[in-house]
Amino acid sequence: MTVHRALRKKPALRGATAPAKQRLRKVAVKRGARGPAIAELIATRLEEDIVLGRRHPRERLIEQDLCQQFNTHRADVRLAFFELEKKGIIERIPNRGAMVRDLSPQEVMQIYAVREELEVMAVRILPFPVARADIDKLDEIQRKYSAAIDSGDLLDVFYGNLHFHRTLYELCGNTCLIETIEQLAQKVYGIRSYANAYPDALDRARRDHVAMIAALRTSSRDELIALTRRHLEPSPEAYIRAYQRRFGDVRPTASQA
Repeated sequence: MTVHRALRKKPALRGATAPAKQRLRKVAVKRGARGPAIAELIATRLEEDIVLGRRHPRERLIEQDLCQQFNTHRADVRLAFFELEKKGIIERIPNRGAMVRDLSPQEVMQIYAVREELEVMAVRILPFPVARADIDKLDEIQRKYSAAIDSGDLLDVFYGNLHFHRTLYELCGNTCLIETIEQLAQKVYGIRSYANAYPDALDRARRDHVAMIAALRTSSRDELIALTRRHLEPSPEAYIRAYQRRFGDVRPTASQA
């Protein structure tokens, strides 16, 4: 199915997959909470802005502006920065402050090369046959993801994609591997908007998800591995094209690729 309507960006905080966490954010705003609760809210809002392309690589994050936006203190903003820096989404530079992390094409290629091998490892060790209940769960996640694409809700698309892949890789049963896959995925949250801006890329992702579920149903491991490799291609390709248009053709050396 092809996406025919233009995709629109919804306000942040919509589409969260954990209702309890979403309620916590609302309570934090309503009651003027401080400390970890408000810091989590700030970090989540900034992360969503970056994912949706509202904040761009190298864009400075001004503490005072964020204090005013969230009616809070610098300590809360700095705690949010600390959490985002741990994920690799922003960077803090001495005497310059915090900014959205700018990944070079070389860094993106390196991260995706490692992601590919780890995610392939997860589906390679995933035990077959997969329980029907697990496949039905993935089916339901995929239906919601597809609906988000059709409605143009890019934040729900982002969260739906995370939920699908987290649920898929959890089937491998290796907690360390699952956590490492998630940590690497966080480092490239900032490049998601480049592929998601193209309806064809989202439609391809949707078809990949359906094909992955089909491979699970038939215990087709080779097909699942091939789909896992292919599924990672659009985001880095779109980001690198945009990066090169902006900064010139930066090609990696053999040691960097």
